[in-house]
Amino acid sequence: ALRWLRALLASDVMRRMDSTAAGPPDARTPRERDAESLARYLLGFRWDMRNEDAHLGLIEGGLALWRQILDYVPNPATRGKALELGSPPYNITLLLQKFRNYDLTLTGYASDGRRDITSSVSNPEIGESYTFRCDGFDAERERFPYDDASFDLVTWCEVIEHLTENPVFTLAEIHRVLKPGGALVLSTPNASRADSIANLLYGVNLYDPYHLGEALKGTRHSREYTFHELRDLVAGCGYAIERMEDIDIYPPEGLRRRVLRGVLNRGVSRVTGGHYRFHLFVRARKTDAPFQWRFPDRLFDAAHLAFYLKPRDARVVMGENDAIHTTMGWQELRAGPDQRASRRTGPAADLYLLSDAALTAVRVTVSNGSGEIQLLHDNGGEFRMLGGATFDAPPGRWTEVSIPVERGFEAGNPIHVRFVAPDGVDVHAASAE
Repeated sequence: ALRWLRALLASDVMRRMDSTAAGPPDARTPRERDAESLARYLLGFRWDMRNEDAHLGLIEGGLALWRQILDYVPNPATRGKALELGSPPYNITLLLQKFRNYDLTLTGYASDGRRDITSSVSNPEIGESYTFRCDGFDAERERFPYDDASFDLVTWCEVIEHLTENPVFTLAEIHRVLKPGGALVLSTPNASRADSIANLLYGVNLYDPYHLGEALKGTRHSREYTFHELRDLVAGCGYAIERMEDIDIYPPEGLRRRVLRGVLNRGVSRVTGGHYRFHLFVRARKTDAPFQWRFPDRLFDAAHLAFYLKPRDARVVMGENDAIHTTMGWQELRAGPDQRASRRTGPAADLYLLSDAALTAVRVTVSNGSGEIQLLHDNGGEFRMLGGATFDAPPGRWTEVSIPVERGFEAGNPIHVRFVAPDGVDVHAASAE
């Protein structure tokens, strides 16, 4: 904790912040590199039902973290657009709008399902008042309510550890709304931090206490990440990592923990390649390459992934978005003719497409196999045949096969594409047309 903060709260300067009396300009102006002026600035904000002790504790615990996040956020010369995922209680918001050149779009998630979260804050000492409006949605499961390529920056700080199921979905949506070359700034606690290792050695549980109370749903950490896990997750999805560090943002509590930190960071890490500092920070860029739905082995159980089906696209390309569109019957990813990524089927394999528009055919790109391709609607187990075609694709090159959709297609109902090939066939892509 920042010890000077409590003294600051009791000081004449802080008492003056409760009034509109003007103080010396240099005492009231926050400066990015001055922790005390930032604390004074944030502590000066008031809102309905503010709890002084809770606010002080939040800033004591968070200021070092928020300053490090701010250091990772690029500052464009021309005004940009930024999306902040998880804005309340707005401390990072206040710093971003004060020190970075962006128009901010704010988001939050309310346990009661509200789509609009509005809060007003004011700092009478310096004459600043804001009404913050957040778009309310579940960033782990819902499509973000923004157009493609809308933002120059997305901040996703102290949120990923709260997700319960699928951070890849959120990374896909971030990628979609980022402009090419746009930045993602992410922060999260390090699962292998020295303090957690110390807790294990002392017989103290690593996990957060249970969070009861309606307002606190979702605030408990569900899954923390190591340095390598987070790197594999972000880079595996197609982002270019520009900067990534593990950083001790808090001083150790006591001599024994200080010694353990030193041993792990200066000695053990050289042998294991591990990272043991308290927090992880990432800045990554969206490239011109498409998003890749990759589920790293360190994070996702392969046996369960075989049953994970979430079709969302009208075109599936192996190595990009096949993981959420395919089920049983597929071999591992490999290079096919012209070095295009492909997966080989077994005697039968299933793939799903999703189209909200009318279509006349499904086109598949195959090689080295023969058999039949069937198109169906599953309809909860009551199969409806939409069309079918036989194919004979020689090895060494790709063959385009078009299967007419003959009857009964329902827009928005996933198309089940079944490959029936006794000896298997290499598949590169499938698309609804």
